[in-house]
Amino acid sequence: MILLMNETQDTIAIPVAYLEAFLMMFVAFLIGYIGASMYAKLKAKKRESEIEAERQRLQEEISRLREENERIPEDQFRKDRMDQELEQVQFQKRAFSERVLTQQANNDTPVINFDRIGTANADKKDNLQDIVGIGPYTEAKLNDLGIYTFEQISKFTDEDIETITELIKFFPDRIKNDRWVAKANELKYSATQSEDNGEESIKKKMMTSDD
Repeated sequence: MILLMNETQDTIAIPVAYLEAFLMMFVAFLIGYIGASMYAKLKAKKRESEIEAERQRLQEEISRLREENERIPEDQFRKDRMDQELEQVQFQKRAFSERVLTQQANNDTPVINFDRIGTANADKKDNLQDIVGIGPYTEAKLNDLGIYTFEQISKFTDEDIETITELIKFFPDRIKNDRWVAKANELKYSATQSEDNGEESIKKKMMTSDD
């Protein structure tokens, strides 16, 4: 009888032990699963934060590069502006030269009397900008007409002034008001005096050396 009861207790005790082991394994599985899920979520959230920070950094870098690309340096802007002005002056000069040649082919166009004022070329040119009212553009126009020296301008008559005014498209009386002829005479005289003084200085040096 006692042996039978012991056998019965052993039979009942075995399934309980299995159940306890199963419960312990299931609890461990839940703990591991929950822990792994939480770790995965934390890792994913950290990765998302890193990606977002990298995205913002790249966006800021793109904005900075776009601003640098759109912003032209001041010296480059000035250079481009000067190049544009030079191209415009060259274009106007070519257009003016073509217009003068076309007008000279027409019998009604006034012609400069070079037989009286004399001829010159670029090799003998004076700095006409020393005369008030003559700038780089006007000097280029005068050179295109064949006027290079103070000597030529000093010989202008009223008729010549009218002809130049019409050819260059100046305002009436501008040449007279700026006193081109008088100033050209002064500059011509100053140049002559300088040459005479230079020759006298050379002669004196030569005489001194001979002594």
